[in-house]
Amino acid sequence: MITIRQFEEKYTQDIIDIVLHFQNDGTRPYVTVDDQPDLLNIVESYINNGGNFWIATDNDKLIGTIGIMPYSAEIAVLKKFFVYESYQGTPNHIGRKLYDVLLSFAREKGYRIILLDTPRNTERAHKFYKKAGFRKVKEEDLPIKFSHPYKDCDINDFFLLDL
Repeated sequence: MITIRQFEEKYTQDIIDIVLHFQNDGTRPYVTVDDQPDLLNIVESYINNGGNFWIATDNDKLIGTIGIMPYSAEIAVLKKFFVYESYQGTPNHIGRKLYDVLLSFAREKGYRIILLDTPRNTERAHKFYKKAGFRKVKEEDLPIKFSHPYKDCDINDFFLLDL
């Protein structure tokens, strides 16, 4: 049975595994947990700061993640949005379900803008974000600066959603 729920500590290593699985696919510079310390401190980095982090599981096996990290009362950043390949698209639509939970939370919290970064070579993700209403922007045009794992490279695209 597939469920979506708030982060639980027992899934920390599984979350690290899915994130690194996608980030280190051989098409961009290698990153580690050290490059993204929020992975080891999800409660502190996301939940205790007014954001949240959700997981999707299939019979207790982690299959997807998504987080929202607040930067101000009006601006938050979508982070760590990953769904294993076999659960993407039809018939499960796990990405859409995770995103809908995040979007509902963002609206309840009163965020006006959601930002995100994603590598340029992730066309499927770009298509999803554009369909969800995000628009591509230059990093220098973002209303805030935020951390992302490929900060020393020019391989990211940035997206902004006005709520």
